[in-house]
Amino acid sequence: IGIPYSYIATKSYIDTNIIGLLNVLELSKCNKVKKIIHTSTSEVYGNAKSDKINENHRLNAQSPYSATKIGADQLALSFYNSFNLPVTIARPFNTFGPRQSMRAIIPTIICQLLNKKKYVNLGNVYPKRDLTYVEDTVNGLITIAFSKKDSTNGEVYNLGTSYSISILELFNLIKELLNSNTTLKFDKKRIRNKKSEVDNLISDNSKILKNLGW
Repeated sequence: IGIPYSYIATKSYIDTNIIGLLNVLELSKCNKVKKIIHTSTSEVYGNAKSDKINENHRLNAQSPYSATKIGADQLALSFYNSFNLPVTIARPFNTFGPRQSMRAIIPTIICQLLNKKKYVNLGNVYPKRDLTYVEDTVNGLITIAFSKKDSTNGEVYNLGTSYSISILELFNLIKELLNSNTTLKFDKKRIRNKKSEVDNLISDNSKILKNLGW
């Protein structure tokens, strides 16, 4: 899921996100699986063209990672259209919570603050993200999985809070909660290519709220 790694290991993302999904879809078709949830990502939307992103927002590959996820989404939908395979696409926004990789922004900030280093090294602190707690994301996936509505097949659902926070605001909030005086330092190595950076991701979750009550 690491976006920067997709710049240097693109084929591994194709192998996992597209070929891997193809294997799942083919086996699901052969075994007449009753429900498939393909987990996509908010990164497929790229920079938002509106304040909040709904499921009809255009798709824009701003990294090799997002390109492979867009390809996977379309592959999943093609199996629904071609073979009536019961596929639903879930697009989680930025999930956070226990046991998350240290590469993710919240663990990165917390870990550096707890280590009481002189500086906390971060990249671009101005992008905004819709941060969704892992239990809420999982509950969204379960809600889709156990919905008795066949109308969920072939549909796409955002899983987000419809609220965003900038990385800078997040840093200041965690710093305050930990009662830290640590200073922020910009690390150029952590900054994504300007055309690849997604500035603002805010979910419009009204569709899943209305249809499934999540």
